Amino acid sequence: MFCLSHGSLLRIAASSALLLARAQLSCAGMSETQRLLRRAAVRMMLASFGRWLRWGLLGAAVLFLGYLASARLLGLMPDRFVHPALAGLGAAALVFALVLIRRPAEQRVARVVDARAGTKELFLSAVLNADGAGEFLPVVQSEAEQRAPKVDLAKALPFHWTPGALQILIACALVAAALRWVPQLDPFRKVEQRQKSVQQQQKLQEARKLTALRAETLTEESRKQSQQMQQALARLDKTFKDAKPKEKDETLKQLAGEQRELGELWRKVNNDQLKQALDKSAQSFGQMNAKERNEWREQLQKGDLSGIQKELGELRKELSKLAAMPDSAEKRAQQEELAHKLSQFAEAMKDIVKSQNVDEALSRAMAQLDAAKLSELAQEASEDAMKSLDLSKQELEQLAKSMKDGKSLEEALKSLQMAKQLAAAGKLDGANGKEGMSAEDYAKLFAEKMAELTAQEGQEGPGQGGQGKGGGIGDGSKRPEDDSVKTSFKSEKSPTTLTDGKMLLEWKTKEVGESGERAAEFRDAVRGVKQGVSEALQAEQVPPGYHDAIKKYFDTLPEKK
Repeated sequence: MFCLSHGSLLRIAASSALLLARAQLSCAGMSETQRLLRRAAVRMMLASFGRWLRWGLLGAAVLFLGYLASARLLGLMPDRFVHPALAGLGAAALVFALVLIRRPAEQRVARVVDARAGTKELFLSAVLNADGAGEFLPVVQSEAEQRAPKVDLAKALPFHWTPGALQILIACALVAAALRWVPQLDPFRKVEQRQKSVQQQQKLQEARKLTALRAETLTEESRKQSQQMQQALARLDKTFKDAKPKEKDETLKQLAGEQRELGELWRKVNNDQLKQALDKSAQSFGQMNAKERNEWREQLQKGDLSGIQKELGELRKELSKLAAMPDSAEKRAQQEELAHKLSQFAEAMKDIVKSQNVDEALSRAMAQLDAAKLSELAQEASEDAMKSLDLSKQELEQLAKSMKDGKSLEEALKSLQMAKQLAAAGKLDGANGKEGMSAEDYAKLFAEKMAELTAQEGQEGPGQGGQGKGGGIGDGSKRPEDDSVKTSFKSEKSPTTLTDGKMLLEWKTKEVGESGERAAEFRDAVRGVKQGVSEALQAEQVPPGYHDAIKKYFDTLPEKK
């Protein structure tokens, strides 16, 4: 409200006391008449300040009530600025009073004192120059000196503060009542628009924080993933180079440890999100043509983002161009068109990538583009939308990088699997490698060694010829056969079971089988097979790239027959 606070009153009182003190000090060495007129001038200045302050506060109250009516009854002004406006107008009234205060002239002060004290222009004559007073000037000044100490300025120039204070209190009461009881109306829908703008701004701030946090997290995850990949592949390379045929047990132990580490890293890179990323879908989306969609999918499978990056770049370029345009019908039309393109692109990414993080970034970009339609948020929302598009690009780049890393790890695991077989046969020698070999080079080298090992195992060594065609020492080669010769060979099914003593499959007959015991045996046999498969996968006996296909096959085996 416009009532002066205790602090303001204390400051005014202190200022007044300071002025009086200065006046008294300056009066030292002056005549009694001069002292009287100086003190009277100070009282007149204080009275003038009070009058101007009263008028300033009353005028501020009128202005504030007009502003409040505009804000509450018409909704033309924002209500959140009511209290700042009140404080600003009160301060303006104080400055107004201080600026307009003036020091009165000495003759005017003397005239007022003569009029109030009934001295019949005694003090006015005393302050006139010699030409004005004539030869009676010394007599007049002497009389003024005698009368000056007897003048009571408190009675001659009293402060009439009660009417002004009452007026200010009434104004304060009106302001307080208006603040308390004037309702908020919205005949022109201005309040609704401002509330919508405030809500949009809050959403923009929250989305901006999410975008910045996700971008920071994504950068850190990418850095850690690259570091782990480099360290794991470097250790595997060192293990390959340090391998010696005579130390196969130690080499196998190191390779097993590397296999577990690489397998864990592969599972981390190929998470569920990445597995679903390239899951083909038959759904359509707007006018985006299927050929372009399939091209993007094929590029992404290879870790190539050129097509998607080009589309994102065009969207960002259009958005940047819109942000620089002034508000107009043309801008709003282009905003609608860009929003439609962005929506189609987001649907395409849902169909191709199926990444929740990419979908969320694009959804934020669309919401921010929608907020840019409000003129007061256009620049801010457009900048936030561009940052969200940049985050979408970063998410896709991380996805492509994970695919590349997954394929590199699969190749490394395949090479490691061949290395384990070579080490078990005593054929893994780090001396065969060269400096700076890549994973592809190791895969090629191990494939050649495996081919040599397979060829050696396929050649049977010399043995006793037995009943062969021409007895003696045989060479192990295939002997000629004569299918026309009759033999006692009978084609029969082997009774060998597929698992530990349990029948896995059986022939169907027209007879009625034993339902209870046989069904339980079959169920136990299938579970045993599944358990064996899971244990083999966990032991890393199968490269991770084949885990899903193997699990899917054995999961389809029925447990009831």
